[in-house]
Amino acid sequence: MKHRITAALERFSRAMLAPLSYLSAAGLLLVVGAALIALGANLLVDNGTIIAQAMGVPESVIALTFVALGTSLPELVTAITSLMKGHSDLSLGNVVGANVFNLVLVSGMSVTLAPFEIPQSATLFGINSSLVLELPVMLLVMALLTIPALVRGKLSRVQGVALLCIYAAFCAVQFTM
Repeated sequence: MKHRITAALERFSRAMLAPLSYLSAAGLLLVVGAALIALGANLLVDNGTIIAQAMGVPESVIALTFVALGTSLPELVTAITSLMKGHSDLSLGNVVGANVFNLVLVSGMSVTLAPFEIPQSATLFGINSSLVLELPVMLLVMALLTIPALVRGKLSRVQGVALLCIYAAFCAVQFTM
């Protein structure tokens, strides 16, 4: 009888500890992944700036392409993977959540720790390019994503192609400024 109780306790403890060891491993991988992302982001920004200066390319272009791609790859992979697995809610939540996180938390924390002035060197028609180009493009993209999604309840391939074209045109304009 004592052997059966001991065996039952051992099975119970293994069943209870297995999820904890799994969670510990997952937690460790999460911390290691976050540290590697932080290291990679630092390397990307530092070396992207060096490349931009060496090639004479405006830093805004490097930021819009190379640095933006590097920092957005986790969201891109998550979005594509979740869509392929049929989890469109996860994909949409990832994209919207990442943008809200960047706009609110990252921008807020960055400006709180190191306030900066908006560069005045890039102008269109004598007005800061942020007011003439960047904000209208941001509003256009927001409208292109939200209005059809609210009306039809889905996003289409045509919208995806339109967004890619807008991004390419935006980068081209930034390169010429």
